[in-house]
Amino acid sequence: MLIQALGLEQARLTSLCGAGGKTSLMFALAREFVAHGERVLITTTTKIAVEEAVGPWPSLAAGGAEQLLEEAQRLLPEGARGRGGAVISYSTRVGTRLAGFGPELVDSVNASRHFDRVLVEADGSARKPLKAPAAHEPVIPSSTDALIIVAGLNGLGTPLDEEHVFRAAIWAQLSGIELGSPVTPESLARVVAHPQGLARGCPARAGRMLYLNRADTPERRAAAKQAVEALAEAPGHKLKMAVSGYLLPEPAIVDAFRLA
Repeated sequence: MLIQALGLEQARLTSLCGAGGKTSLMFALAREFVAHGERVLITTTTKIAVEEAVGPWPSLAAGGAEQLLEEAQRLLPEGARGRGGAVISYSTRVGTRLAGFGPELVDSVNASRHFDRVLVEADGSARKPLKAPAAHEPVIPSSTDALIIVAGLNGLGTPLDEEHVFRAAIWAQLSGIELGSPVTPESLARVVAHPQGLARGCPARAGRMLYLNRADTPERRAAAKQAVEALAEAPGHKLKMAVSGYLLPEPAIVDAFRLA
């Protein structure tokens, strides 16, 4: 369901950035790919909380691409093709966080073709529903086929401050609204479309999609439509589509909007 809605049928490497449900969406996509008999690598180019990385699949620490692929061969051997499975991999554990890999290593593992799909959390958001990127964010592998920008609709209407928006001052710069004022759907569209916004550093070859999470009330669904309408009018947004939905208790798609 999510795979088709987001147009990921042909995407071998999918990166996720933004805030408000990246990890939940990544794991929901992994479950769908595994159910289709595909072998999936779940990883990050930043950090992920230990408790967020808990799933029905094994996790492994690896010092490099060679070790990762050796362990993956043991856990998901070549003969397992068609049966589906996933592994979660990271470089080291740092307290309550799992540190991921550099984008070049992810590109190398992807090029091995050992996995049918590679899912990469390429951004951090301090568990806020919305974020704006710093100069070093997101960290997107160059072989990314699809970039999914995630935004939590529960952040709209809240004050533009660090309690509700990660890097609120940058959001203000990119969107043109003042700190402390309500976060509007139009400001979200501007942060998505801005050249230094949520898709900064995305490879030109990659398809770009927006996933609007927490569309679980009429008000949030209306706000999602406002954001998409504003995005459609924003010059240079480069998005293929936008999807609104929710991930809990089970993933559901509310609306899908084609933008290109």
